[in-house]
Amino acid sequence: MKTRFVGGMLWLVALCSHADSVIEPVQVPVGGVALEEYANRWWQWAVSMPTSDSPVRDRDGSKCEVGQEGDVWFLAGGYGSSKIKRRCVVPRGKHMFFPVINMLYYPKKGKTVACQAVKNSVEINNNHLSSFRVVIDGQEFINPLQFRRASNECFDLAARMPTASGQQAIYPAATDGYWVMLKPLTPGKHKIAFYGAYHAPGSPFGATIQDIEYELTVAN
Repeated sequence: MKTRFVGGMLWLVALCSHADSVIEPVQVPVGGVALEEYANRWWQWAVSMPTSDSPVRDRDGSKCEVGQEGDVWFLAGGYGSSKIKRRCVVPRGKHMFFPVINMLYYPKKGKTVACQAVKNSVEINNNHLSSFRVVIDGQEFINPLQFRRASNECFDLAARMPTASGQQAIYPAATDGYWVMLKPLTPGKHKIAFYGAYHAPGSPFGATIQDIEYELTVAN
């Protein structure tokens, strides 16, 4: 057990061996893709479907499979402060990627902003994390330092929106927050819970709390 300071907060850090962990080390690419890029892709996925089909707005897990593709399965948090429990089925052999808590920033329509300015703006609140906890089948992770990731490159938020919608590019966009990549879980039942909170009085979304639980069935 060690102690560290993050954003003025004292953290007790439980150290787990990566060999024994269900979580991929943040420095290890998955499928040749860095975790920072998966954070960008997660947001492109999250906004790519109509509101009625949104896994992020979903309250029970019935939209869990919407928009999924490739070998990494995205799990949703919620917009703003959210307390949500979901149930869903995940195909066997999939990595799973999700934000514990994070921020997204992009310019207002018609406004020109440099990529670096967007990346600077999206740091808001993430230096003021007040609580962090991830539990995977009873294995607990409470060290936020190893999970923080931000966009290395700005991205087009609208890249996965249907072209027929006439949506123009939303660029530059960037994200910053605390992200987890799970190794493929064994077939059967699993429970994932994650909790994150900001404490940045006076800042937009500076009191956001994410409290999300999943009951997952990994298919045979």
